[in-house]
Amino acid sequence: METLNYLVIHSTNTSEVKDLSKYDVINHHAKLISNGGLGFNRPGFDYLVLQDGTLETLVNENSPTDVDLWGISGGKHPILGWVKHIGYVGGRTLKEAFWKDTRTEEQTKTLEAIIRFYTLRFPKIIVLGFDDPKAMDESKNPAFDVQGWLESIGIPTHNQYRKPMNVRTI
Repeated sequence: METLNYLVIHSTNTSEVKDLSKYDVINHHAKLISNGGLGFNRPGFDYLVLQDGTLETLVNENSPTDVDLWGISGGKHPILGWVKHIGYVGGRTLKEAFWKDTRTEEQTKTLEAIIRFYTLRFPKIIVLGFDDPKAMDESKNPAFDVQGWLESIGIPTHNQYRKPMNVRTI
């Protein structure tokens, strides 16, 4: 892979106690909508961080997303380019009623390691949460402030996503 423009962090949007495997996620993403799935032709995440911190590969490293599976290319300020998506298992309360930062210590360490690796490998990469682009304003996924967290772990500001300012013209 020559370049990568964005690294997007998601949650699986599942209960904090639901321990999913990579096969659960692949099946849900690829299952037909009429059967309760998302109807994708491939998983929506390239990597999945399990609750114990294990990193699972769902999509080959040399196959970044150039087609927008999640809708982040929509709206006035789209996210365009080569994208890798990382999901962590969790993101919702016990009964899945509300969004919640359910990252375990192990998941947090793995996410940090992945981000550090990608920012070293692709110095111009931008890291963002799934809910950061304007087109995703209604989402709370991944259930934590990605930009605040990136700042707290020392990720350079040029690798942090900044929402475009809404400028009104007269």
